[in-house]
Amino acid sequence: MTYNKAVALLRGAGIENAERDAAILFEHFASVAGHTLPFRKNEEIDSPALDDALVRRRDREPLQYILGFWEFCGLRFELNSDCLCPRPDTETVVELAIKNLPRGAHFCDIGTGSGAIAVSTLYLRRDTTGDAFDISDGALSAARRNAEINSVSDRVSFTQADALAEGFLEGREYDAIISNPPYIPADVIPTLEREVLLEPRRALDGGDDGLVFYRAITEKAKNALKPNGFILYEVGIGQAEDVAAIGEKNGFAAEIYPDLSGIPRAVLLRKL
Repeated sequence: MTYNKAVALLRGAGIENAERDAAILFEHFASVAGHTLPFRKNEEIDSPALDDALVRRRDREPLQYILGFWEFCGLRFELNSDCLCPRPDTETVVELAIKNLPRGAHFCDIGTGSGAIAVSTLYLRRDTTGDAFDISDGALSAARRNAEINSVSDRVSFTQADALAEGFLEGREYDAIISNPPYIPADVIPTLEREVLLEPRRALDGGDDGLVFYRAITEKAKNALKPNGFILYEVGIGQAEDVAAIGEKNGFAAEIYPDLSGIPRAVLLRKL
């Protein structure tokens, strides 16, 4: 397989960043340094692992799953198909968390997935401790591994739990509750890109209007937050005002923050 053929293969499958993806796969699976590819575009590279990876990407499997890892907040996270792929938009939530958590804070991350939010926050705020919850045992396995890789496993506990279950968070107390919950309306999911459809559906499905988890977590958080505590949510496009209204209805003051593209991406609800 040559680099030029690989790019054509991916481009023909409708992959927008075909050149980038091909370069990443050549470097990872065939040990071809990316900076040499402009001079080796038509060189035949004999690598069954590379060929298999290109076919998987052609079939629109997320690049993150093919590699088995991805970078988030400058840290390496190992992934499996039970985890959502970490996205740059979520780094906005981590930045707000490390800025707003009080000294020595104990927080929780609901729907932790790969552990991206919890592990990054703990890594960047060495004074904090956390609990991380997810309904998926497979996701928790990846999160535990990522806590070990990034040397924060001594400051976090992982628990399998359903955020919608009665009694969730009862008897617990936190300085902050952080969550990037499922927020895509159920009827929108079939219209998503093929890559997204290969991610775990229960990490995407936010119910009929996409707001089911925001309502449930906000209601439960009222009794689980310390005085002056806060909830910090990632939200989907067009959801910030609705999530802010859910918070205000439950006695929180709402603040909305944009991501790097200027899209309202995070809602911080302060306990009054």
